[in-house]
Amino acid sequence: MDSRGALWCSISTAADDLLDTIATGTADGYILRIAPNRSSVAVVADGVQFPNCMALDRDENYLYVARTLAADVVRFPIAGDTLGKQEQFGPALGMRRADEFGSHAPALLGDPQVGRRWGMADGCAFDTEGNLWVTLVLANTIVAVTPEGHAIVVAEDIEGKLLNSPTSIAWGGADMRDVYIGSIATPYVLKGRSSVPGMPMVHQR
Repeated sequence: MDSRGALWCSISTAADDLLDTIATGTADGYILRIAPNRSSVAVVADGVQFPNCMALDRDENYLYVARTLAADVVRFPIAGDTLGKQEQFGPALGMRRADEFGSHAPALLGDPQVGRRWGMADGCAFDTEGNLWVTLVLANTIVAVTPEGHAIVVAEDIEGKLLNSPTSIAWGGADMRDVYIGSIATPYVLKGRSSVPGMPMVHQR
């Protein structure tokens, strides 16, 4: 939600079969903007490759989007009630070869080494220094993409003993240094402490 009360929502795929989209890498996702008074819903970006979690920067100049299948982050300049052309933000956070797309791709997900290489960006959130923290669900890793576009590993658990399939990240606590990490694979939420406070969301400011 932005400071005007509008909601920005990602639809990762228009297909009925999620696994088929993961297998083929089809770029059929889109982003919606729901007006502050909830009177209208508009598609503001389409043809996006599996948009997942999104975040607004502090000044709401850009909407940042974690693209799961591309294992990267793109951002869209905000132009009033719509979005401009997407641009790359930071480096690729994973690597999937061209021969790993197709009907055989779902079977590859069972190989931990392949998963770590693919990475698959999922959740994202900003800290107060403008770093965008991104969870890599298949790599059991969290990276921070700096304002200059460099990626820094901030947490990693190769075997997934505790940080297992991280899918979401958020900050809280009185000093905004408590980090909460959700997972698609575990019955618990991890809580840790960050050296950098998280950027408060609109409702926390």
